[in-house]
Amino acid sequence: MINKGNILLSIFSFNRTHELETLLESIRFHNPGFDILLIDDASTLPATHRIIAENQDLFKHVIKQPPCRKTTSRGRLPQNIQFAFEFADQNHYDYVFFIQDDMQFVRPLDETVLSEYDKLFASDEKIIQVDPRFLRRLGEIRILPDLHAYSFCENDDRSSYADVGITHIQRLKSINWTFETRERTNKEKAHSLHLRRIFPFTPIFMHVPYPVMYRKGRVKLKFPSPFIARGKIKFENMTPQEMKQMDERPLEIIPYARDLLRVEGLGLVKWHYLKANENNIYC
Repeated sequence: MINKGNILLSIFSFNRTHELETLLESIRFHNPGFDILLIDDASTLPATHRIIAENQDLFKHVIKQPPCRKTTSRGRLPQNIQFAFEFADQNHYDYVFFIQDDMQFVRPLDETVLSEYDKLFASDEKIIQVDPRFLRRLGEIRILPDLHAYSFCENDDRSSYADVGITHIQRLKSINWTFETRERTNKEKAHSLHLRRIFPFTPIFMHVPYPVMYRKGRVKLKFPSPFIARGKIKFENMTPQEMKQMDERPLEIIPYARDLLRVEGLGLVKWHYLKANENNIYC
């Protein structure tokens, strides 16, 4: 069964400040006691280095990559994912939980939630990932009554893999899997092998709205800048009553982030958060 002893939380970091602080605070609050690997992709901002140093006690391992010229939109994320996968395997973990530095936990990854996720993995050997994010309205979501969970449609390669989520190490090792240099290529490869990524009934975290965006190692300005301080928006923690209501909902109520999560600090762009295409919010 998945437990605190056999899952490694792997955080991928590059030049985040407020977002990284939000993520680490949420882990301290909701998920103390998990082993954490942080891989920093040669951050150049002193504030990022300070945040990592101030949270050193939270990490079991910290890897700081040497500087390099970033020629792809996501830097060395694919290589760092491969490293985290191999590191988790070599250190005898059964699962590696890929987490990006613009994310936030809003409720605990507790024994009840871990048991739910464990049952999903046990239900089908083709399931390689449980992706515990709240959902976005980006494509048709399929309800899976037999699993009490959700997925993208079978013909959608997003149903197979993502760079975020709890990943089953031995199932990928058994097919000699290696991570490609683009998430899209990994999705296509996993889809061709009929591998599956499942969204659970109980999600626990999400990308924060309006993070600072990086492409090829540089900040990319995007609306609603300058009307909002990108990187400083975060979610409220779910209250016990909100978690209870969420856990007692019918399966047909899909856990969309904008329906279930409360946001701090939106100010004048609340209208945009409520109405805009979610590709322009959580990225």
